[in-house]
Amino acid sequence: MDRRGFFKLGFRQLKDQARKSAPEIVRKEITPTLIDVTLLTEHVDKAERLADELLAEHFGERFLRLKQSRFEGQHNGGIVLFEGSLYRDYHDGASLLYAALREMEDELRIHEVQNDPVLLRYVNLLPAFSRTADVYRKGKLVQAFPLYEDGEFDIEGEHGSMRVGVKDKRLMVVHSSCPNATCVAHPPIVTPGQRITCVPNDISIVIGM
Repeated sequence: MDRRGFFKLGFRQLKDQARKSAPEIVRKEITPTLIDVTLLTEHVDKAERLADELLAEHFGERFLRLKQSRFEGQHNGGIVLFEGSLYRDYHDGASLLYAALREMEDELRIHEVQNDPVLLRYVNLLPAFSRTADVYRKGKLVQAFPLYEDGEFDIEGEHGSMRVGVKDKRLMVVHSSCPNATCVAHPPIVTPGQRITCVPNDISIVIGM
């Protein structure tokens, strides 16, 4: 067993022991909140392998892969982490999950320009059916849009505005003031749990969370 495997095994055993030995009321409190990791990369097979090796153990009892989305053309790659409704900078922190994401970033050379990249998402919870898309800014719910009515809506972000459109119960970003416009290139979202994030504007739009 290599060094990484040794520490992974020890970490998993400690978590299992803590969960089993805790009283029921405490056990509920240590059940993890939403963990939501998004990767945009052209190296899909390698990313999937690294996710299994580095991320799965940090997601508690469920490590769920959501449907992939493909972007066309060249885009900046990236990794986005949410814990609950809060966007987290995994570069700043000593948790094992943050360290795993930094390792994935290096292995995938994620910040280089990616050709026809694929959006990969991993979560530990799935929401119930929802008829609204919720807009979070800095982790706070600021707006909600109905998905059953076609229309366009404006959102104010940290560095400018965004406009989202709803058509046939699908939501997309039609305009954004951010420089990279990755959110505009994002395919429409419709399924509970799907998310579009604009990091420069600190805006996240998610269905059913």
